[in-house]
Amino acid sequence: MILGQEGGFFHHSINARRRFSWRYRKEMKDQPHGMRDRIDNVDVSIFQTKQDWIENIDFRQMVEDLQIIVCVYDIDGFIYLNPVGEKMTGYSLEEVRVKRFWEVTHPEDALWIKPRGLARLRGEAVPSTREFRIIKKNGQVMWVNVFWMITPWHGKNTIIMACVDVTENKRLTEELQASRSELETRVKERTEELNRTNKELLLLNQNLNNILKNISDGVVTVNQTGDVVLLNAFLDHVSKSAVGKIKHRLSSMILKEDDSILNKMLREKKTFSDEEIIFPTAEGSLNLLVSGTPILDEEGAVQSGVIVLRPMKDVHRLIQRFSGYRATFCFEDIITNDPIMLTLIENARNTALGNSNVVIEGASGTGKELFAQAIHNYGPRSRGPFIAVNCGAIPRELIASELFGYAEGAFTGAKKSGNPGKFELASGGTLFLDEIGDMSIDQQVSLLRVIQEKRLTRIGGHDAIPVDVRIICATNKDLYSEMRTGSFRNDLYYRLNVINIKIPPLRERRGDIMLLFNHFMKMAERKANKKSSRISGDVQKHLINYSWPGNVRELQNVVERMVNVMSGSSLETDQLPQDIKMAVPSVASYHEANRATKASVNTIDVDAARKLYRQKSGEAEKQHIMGLLELHHGNISRAAREIGISRTTLYKKIRLYNSGKC
Repeated sequence: MILGQEGGFFHHSINARRRFSWRYRKEMKDQPHGMRDRIDNVDVSIFQTKQDWIENIDFRQMVEDLQIIVCVYDIDGFIYLNPVGEKMTGYSLEEVRVKRFWEVTHPEDALWIKPRGLARLRGEAVPSTREFRIIKKNGQVMWVNVFWMITPWHGKNTIIMACVDVTENKRLTEELQASRSELETRVKERTEELNRTNKELLLLNQNLNNILKNISDGVVTVNQTGDVVLLNAFLDHVSKSAVGKIKHRLSSMILKEDDSILNKMLREKKTFSDEEIIFPTAEGSLNLLVSGTPILDEEGAVQSGVIVLRPMKDVHRLIQRFSGYRATFCFEDIITNDPIMLTLIENARNTALGNSNVVIEGASGTGKELFAQAIHNYGPRSRGPFIAVNCGAIPRELIASELFGYAEGAFTGAKKSGNPGKFELASGGTLFLDEIGDMSIDQQVSLLRVIQEKRLTRIGGHDAIPVDVRIICATNKDLYSEMRTGSFRNDLYYRLNVINIKIPPLRERRGDIMLLFNHFMKMAERKANKKSSRISGDVQKHLINYSWPGNVRELQNVVERMVNVMSGSSLETDQLPQDIKMAVPSVASYHEANRATKASVNTIDVDAARKLYRQKSGEAEKQHIMGLLELHHGNISRAAREIGISRTTLYKKIRLYNSGKC
């Protein structure tokens, strides 16, 4: 047996010649086969006593010049320990003679070394042991690696063992293993961190893709050379055929137009916003509001640029939403109990469901715009804009730019980015041309062209811009007579006058005078913060006798004046304007005045009249809704879309009509 520096013992098989590792030969002076040859050459039969092992000069010369631990032991204990072993372990031979080999091994290793060593001494086959720990005399631990052989001596097996100190190698190995474990832990942690980051980036990328996919604006990324590297699905919804042309146009502005806003963005790091650019496409010009921002790298150099595209029609829709370009009146707001008016309203309802152009004729103040707004709100374009233009109030020189807009630089004082006209603003909705009969002949030609081609070219511009509008015209003239005299173009007349609505003057429907008077009186009382008033019978006669040249607008003016100057709780004759008091009654007005005088003032109930109207109009609407539901096989969404209302509103109407309350 060989004792190591830290008190451990190593055992090897009897076939030591074949199993002696080359790793330990370097520790022996005689090189590879020195130790094995020396042991093989030992004639142990010459040793009569244990002391012979120690005193034999040949044996001592063989093992004492080796710089490793060499020991011999049997079942009774140590027989020999070379001086290197004494020095490395701190034990003398005398001290270890009385010790068994497992008594100087590490307690944990002794648990398995002892039974294996004893079994080996008995000649039994046991697993080979290469490394274990011994405890030196000073208590330090030393790792040893062993070579051993068994030889019989005096009827007993004796073990000759060589131990190499591998403590430093073990320490380095353990440190390397610890470093490796620490590195593996760090790599694992870093890998997990990278995986988490990758998942977060993937989620972020998915969110960004979803945002880019669903955002209503177009988002374009261009590199320094003008190539489009990213374009969201915006153009697929706007115009699939325009994608290639828009990419080409953007690249051309960057590469070929030195003074373009996109070129300045990438070359001069200039941000721009809300610049209108027109992109010609096969379907017509596409007007986009464009904003751009350069993307800089860490050194401040332009890396790329982000461009945001927004269709001008969407911008116009926002402008219309917040600037009052919307219709506010509905058919229910038309106050009448006159059979002719009720028939007009019913016809107008049916007209509203289509897209044909409409001409509304009637004297000033009869409510032509009220009808126009009601038609718009009842029809499929109700969610679109309602743009009103008074053709008679705009100077002849400006009517074209007002209707069709102008391009940048069209004339002195023009806006830098140009300006859209009313046709563009009304696209998707209704354009109400009031006093159409006052439009000059030359402007009628331009209007006709836009109506026929459904596209326009701004003044000073070159690109054709598609427009989708329904035109409702109003006039206080007889357009047919104007056409016959040559004041109005016949081709334009027949383009506009698809549906004709003639609103009778107030004097022809005197039954509505007191109905309207009471309605306007309640409005004026709320406005003037006055209590409810009563009307004398004489006032009623004068009101009905009057011819009302200003129609409903004049009646509203008279009511508001009377309420404001009223001192008591009733409206009297002396509060009427002089021309009304002096009016000479006509035959029709005489009969109407007698009828009104016989009736109590309180019986003239605006709400009751409106309720009657709603009942009549409601039945028509009910039939219309039922017809659409039958046409679309009960599909609520399609029916609501065709009517121009939401699904929720349509459900409410269906429940209302089914309940029998309307």
